[in-house]
Amino acid sequence: MDLRGFAAVFLFLMGLSCVLATPVTFEKDGAEAVAVRECVPFDYNWRFRYGHAPDGGPGPGNADFTDISGQECTNVDHNPNRYARGDCETACAYNPDCMVWQSGALSGNCLHGGADAVCSSSKHGQQDGGQRKTAQPMKTDYKFAAKSFNAIDWKIVNTPHDFVVTGDFVSMPWDYHHAFLPRNVSWYRKEFHLPSDWKGSHITVYFEGVFHVAQIWVNGQYVQMHTCGYTGFTVRLDNVTGILYGNDSTNVIAVRVDATFGSGHWYEGGGIYRRTHLIHTSPAHFVHDGVFVSPELDPLEKTVRVTAEIDIIGSGHPLVTVIATLVDMSGESVASNESYNVTLAEGFPQTVTVLLSGAHVKVWSIQSPHMYSVMMVLKDVSHGTIFDTLHISAGFRQTEWKVDTNFKLNGDSIKFRGFSHHNSFAGVGVAIPDRIHLFRAQASRAVGGSFWRMSHNPYLPALYDFLDVLGIISWDENRDYGLEYVGAMHDMVKRDRNHPSIVVWSYCNEVECEQIYNKTGPQFRIAAKSLDPQRPTAANGPTNGLDIQGLSHAKNTSFEDFHQQYPDMPLVLSECCSCETQRLLRQDTTTCMHDQNSPGLLPYVSGSLGVWTLFDYYGESHGFPSVTSSYGNFDLAGFPKPHAYWYVLNWMAMISTDDYGRPPLPSNHVTRILDLPGEITTRVEVLSSGAALQLIVNGKPGDKVEVTNPGEPIQAKVDAPERVNCSFPRNLTSVQCRGLDHNGNVKTPGQCKSACCDAGPSCVIWQFAEKQGCWMGTADLSSCEPSEDPWVGAGDIVTVKNITALSFDTTGKVIGSHTILGAAQASAISLELDVPSPDTGTGTALVLDGHDAALVKASVVDAAGVLVTDQVVNITFRVAGGPGALIGIGNGDNHLHANAKSDNVPSYGGLARGIFQVNLDCVSKHRDRIVQIDVDHGPTTVNPGACGTVDSISVEASSPGLQTAHLTIPVSTSAEDLPLPVAKKSVALEGFPFLTNFAG
Repeated sequence: MDLRGFAAVFLFLMGLSCVLATPVTFEKDGAEAVAVRECVPFDYNWRFRYGHAPDGGPGPGNADFTDISGQECTNVDHNPNRYARGDCETACAYNPDCMVWQSGALSGNCLHGGADAVCSSSKHGQQDGGQRKTAQPMKTDYKFAAKSFNAIDWKIVNTPHDFVVTGDFVSMPWDYHHAFLPRNVSWYRKEFHLPSDWKGSHITVYFEGVFHVAQIWVNGQYVQMHTCGYTGFTVRLDNVTGILYGNDSTNVIAVRVDATFGSGHWYEGGGIYRRTHLIHTSPAHFVHDGVFVSPELDPLEKTVRVTAEIDIIGSGHPLVTVIATLVDMSGESVASNESYNVTLAEGFPQTVTVLLSGAHVKVWSIQSPHMYSVMMVLKDVSHGTIFDTLHISAGFRQTEWKVDTNFKLNGDSIKFRGFSHHNSFAGVGVAIPDRIHLFRAQASRAVGGSFWRMSHNPYLPALYDFLDVLGIISWDENRDYGLEYVGAMHDMVKRDRNHPSIVVWSYCNEVECEQIYNKTGPQFRIAAKSLDPQRPTAANGPTNGLDIQGLSHAKNTSFEDFHQQYPDMPLVLSECCSCETQRLLRQDTTTCMHDQNSPGLLPYVSGSLGVWTLFDYYGESHGFPSVTSSYGNFDLAGFPKPHAYWYVLNWMAMISTDDYGRPPLPSNHVTRILDLPGEITTRVEVLSSGAALQLIVNGKPGDKVEVTNPGEPIQAKVDAPERVNCSFPRNLTSVQCRGLDHNGNVKTPGQCKSACCDAGPSCVIWQFAEKQGCWMGTADLSSCEPSEDPWVGAGDIVTVKNITALSFDTTGKVIGSHTILGAAQASAISLELDVPSPDTGTGTALVLDGHDAALVKASVVDAAGVLVTDQVVNITFRVAGGPGALIGIGNGDNHLHANAKSDNVPSYGGLARGIFQVNLDCVSKHRDRIVQIDVDHGPTTVNPGACGTVDSISVEASSPGLQTAHLTIPVSTSAEDLPLPVAKKSVALEGFPFLTNFAG
């Protein structure tokens, strides 16, 4: 195979977590050789046991602390990410250098100290704590870790796998952060063969992510521990005593996952929740994450700098060189060069540099995210043998941060517009399939977000690939902050530094950045700059060692004060806008969004990059029965909320297509009614990009209204309904509505209702509580929020048959419209495929790779097909045929307590979500190796040959008394239909009809 053919193979594999998934024979300089790197999926057929071992429990089994509650300690510092007493203690127990922990009001959540910590009695006496003189060895002799243990009764699962989300919701008032899902210790075991021809090679298992603390055994031998749940790690197998080769010899890897404590104030899940790979290379090889292709392009030299870390196992001492070839997306070589020669020896890894000069590359940008491939070859100089090959996806751009010009990309100033995120989704928890991540990225672009903040931790590798090819800038954020976590910062930077989309490294978030002695910032800076000297460092909070200062939820005055004190420090609004609403009982968030985004418009602030949040997430609710957040522009199931359209208007329709920071999507006019048919009292709220607006209610045209405040909702009046027999059909029990007037003359609920009835059109809502008395008036239902007070009451609503909003330009021409329809009695279920779908930029078919997943929307409709939002029905999903399985359900309700893995879910606002996954693998490279390596056989069929014609996946949704709905999910065996190639082809979407056409 010539160089161009070799490049094509690499481009075909672009974006895979393992960079070269098949041996490639090629010719270079007249010498033919074989690249032996193999990356075999290691996700299938893990045996899983929910709960800790009989001879163990939570923690490391060495928590021998003496109680020092009530004492005060010096020489301790914040361990800021532990939000409960037990978390603080357990984190200390896992760290052999931690001798003291304290938790409580005085200590500021959690303090850790080493052997030099001094503790004495304190008159404050407000904190719990413990101290130990030495750290005893952790328990490693668990029964479940022994090779001889028989796990035949354990369930077989595939990874990614979140075991916490499989539990049932439990009211735990002390732990509202984590979605009221019990956290625990659980176990995984996998039996596998190693091919005989791999003997003498370098073999590792690469875990992309295990939450939270992972302990690993191989053939009963304790190997290692990894304590950061957000960074990947490798487990070397070839040097394990007693490792076996051949199809007749079985090895066992056991993983104990302690998710009883976390590092965040939100749901973090638990388990092997990211992909897993078995990687085989020759003894001489490129080190994992050891190749760095700097994305920062020198504007004068146009030189691409490549550094490569190489190593060897065994007794050989070959003289080697590294060849780097830059290849564009058509497979053409742009530049090539090789390093100086070095001699390898075991235990002495080498780092070499290759300069690719004269590379006339196209720059990466938001509108045109040009990507390249760098082909790396490790070659034996003496014999011409190719030891290892590697492909790195790369893009090149010029970045600059200055106070007077803000952030510049390739010389053009940009005002950031973007969102913060948390990593969970309905039905699957933190084990989110790649195509759903693509949906989330496309949704960000559809509402004008060209910046993605990784809050508050590094994400899975595939997401960064999506951001690269879609042109979304990102802020990569470390999780744990403190001197003991410098290694995690190092791992994040080393893993992610090749991505052109990343423009800044963030140390920490908000109060978690605070340290008593300020020693952490400089060490984090060293960790980042030693691996990537050019990207700046930042934080979403107060610490030192920064190039960029981010402020969270700060007002204009805070930025003004900071800028006056530090006039040369670039600033960014790195988090804002925690504006809460749901699809039912909608809240008016306009003021929140407008005001909290405003600091990003200051001339010395680079914009607003972290609106909180794009999607709802599990946890961080306001207490049971709520189990999810309400901040998202989309709910947990991926359905848009009303305020998503505020961003469509303000960040897309009102931003010029020439703006260098705007996603390259069409500039369409916006007309959107924000109310549901069953929630309208005396007004309708409408967004419009026109100069004037007109409302047509049940066929009756209203007056044209001038749009005097572009970008903000228009309050269009609706005639109050004629009340019959003092009827108030909308129940308003257990909620409190704002904007009502107090009536002190009545003393009972009945009297309050009668007073409202007598008031006629001036009263459409009445409420009564024993202590608060009677309140009545014309407030909108969007002002009504859940309340713990015993409110009773009701509201009148307009009977909506048809409401249409028309937008007009300055000449009076209609430029947009939106209609909502009132529904009759529920009659049927309707199904739509949201993902994959051209309407969401997520493709047209699922790929039979064993992992791909679809989002199916179930709608409750009347006989005319109109969405019924005010009736709740239980919907059951099932697979009727084809290579798929139901893996999760949801509906976007922040009070949903149905088990995420159930097949039944109540509708919410007329909608429900089913998540379906393929259970056949006809695409993954080295399927023959999977069949050879895996001992057990589970829910996914791996076909080592061609699958031929495969039926699509047939799904159905049913509910008693309603017509059952059927849907076909197309499937494919083409690599062109994988999520990353789909993303690459959808940079310039023609639109995002999913948002425009959404009902609900």
